[in-house]
Amino acid sequence: SPRRSTRGRAGASMSNAAASTFPGASPRLSSRPRSRGLRRSAPPTARAMAETARASGAPADLSDETIRSMRDEAVSWAAQHGLLVGLDSAESGQAMCASFTHAPMSLLPTPFPREVFELALRVSPSFAALCDAVSRDDEFLRTTLSGVIKTDEFTRRIWDIYERCGAQEGRHRVELGVLRSDYMLDEPSGLPLQVEVNTVSTSFMALSTRVGEMHRHTISRAGLVSHYAPRAHDGSDRDLDDAAGDDDFALSPNLPLNRALESAADTLAAGWRAMGEDDAAILFVVQPHERNVFDQRLIAQRLWEAHGVRCIRATLKEIDDDASVDSVTKRLRLGDVPCSVVYFRAGYAPTDYPGEEEWRARELLERSGAVKSPSAAMHLAGCKKIQQALAQPGALERFVKDAGEIAEMRKVFAGLYAMDGAAAADAVRLGLGNPGGYVLKPQREGGGNNLYGDELTAALRTYDPDASPGEPGDLSAYILMQRIFPPANRTLCLRRGELAELETLSELGVYGGYLRVGETVVLNEVGGHLLRTKAATSDEGGVAAGYAVLDSPLLY
Repeated sequence: SPRRSTRGRAGASMSNAAASTFPGASPRLSSRPRSRGLRRSAPPTARAMAETARASGAPADLSDETIRSMRDEAVSWAAQHGLLVGLDSAESGQAMCASFTHAPMSLLPTPFPREVFELALRVSPSFAALCDAVSRDDEFLRTTLSGVIKTDEFTRRIWDIYERCGAQEGRHRVELGVLRSDYMLDEPSGLPLQVEVNTVSTSFMALSTRVGEMHRHTISRAGLVSHYAPRAHDGSDRDLDDAAGDDDFALSPNLPLNRALESAADTLAAGWRAMGEDDAAILFVVQPHERNVFDQRLIAQRLWEAHGVRCIRATLKEIDDDASVDSVTKRLRLGDVPCSVVYFRAGYAPTDYPGEEEWRARELLERSGAVKSPSAAMHLAGCKKIQQALAQPGALERFVKDAGEIAEMRKVFAGLYAMDGAAAADAVRLGLGNPGGYVLKPQREGGGNNLYGDELTAALRTYDPDASPGEPGDLSAYILMQRIFPPANRTLCLRRGELAELETLSELGVYGGYLRVGETVVLNEVGGHLLRTKAATSDEGGVAAGYAVLDSPLLY
């Protein structure tokens, strides 16, 4: 079957191999009235598309000329509004690329069930609070990650930083999170099953916002508002007539407004205000040769324009060279600039630490008095092994007391199975019995890490129940996850100006803004959304890793 499923996460930065992929986002839709000759042609499809449609949810009679015109308008809009990715890069985090292209994006929004979308939004604050609660439970972290720490070098290094910086006793009283929980619509169950929760280096808040705005713009310019706007229950154009003159308003029930850019900046600003250091900056920790710069710089721009907060950028290597922490006050400085908040857009994968300089920088930041987004403990709370452990019977009850909330959260759990301890043998039998129904996932962020099909089978066949942690035959660095089978759509995908008409699958990400000061949760809110759409023949789904395009949902 061409339908694929769970994948690795889209990281904060684009790999060299994926230099042609990335998107951008914007703060606010214009409220200026617009009535540009609404086209009252083909009625909207109830779901997806007619067999003859070029893209799911689109009018069946879209001509090649209309599509070419929309492509030109989309590329033009992207260039004008920062829906861009870099084509060149530099070693320095502060350097700005000089050549760009539009981000990889869909030309039109993709159908997504309204009830599924709303459920994913509804449980987002619950998972943000859960991640923080897990990060504060040393016993749970220590017990759950004991096998992973022995077998996965990267997780062990993050754990060592957590411990050397005082574990729970050494933590900052402020926890700041720009989180994202990822879901795929499981067609057999009709539920949004959770792929993972990302607690570190979430990306595309800005570009996902921009893509939704671009879709509204191109739909309006093409005269397609009457197709995409909601209809009255009797099938008439009454709802459209009520919103005459304002295309954005008419489209908003089916093309939900996305505040991901504003929310990310507002969350970081809230953390900065909690520190009370008006002369301090927010430090963006970025990768060398970063190409997803617009997604990051749009957030920095919003921080400056809306909150008067200065942002500076540096790689981990530059932080090792130029940063210092006062031995008494623990105040962090990069050169002469004091920094009260550290926002990680790097540091989530082993490739971000090519040498000991980067590890020294990560520990220096953790030891400092600056607020970290995230702390080492919150980073660890996002491990796949933690996700698997929380899905077990009775685990949520340790952290969540409301039975109704627990029931809602459990609706989105996929099947997750331990690859360590006594349960590992059962998981191996499960995977070998149906290799197409599962995915083997390591403790990694970013696309390209998961094992499917023949690779999964080969790995599972190496299992040795008598192997010690880290020895050949030990699989405790992985978890086994139920494979999610979403419905396929038809999508017009746009990369570097070239359109491709593909059968696709989509994944929904829901952002969360979270701030706790001491024992008080100051902020815990839905922070916008992200839809990534990939070819149905691709196992992985990361835009940053080159597997997908940015998209927006068309609710039905």
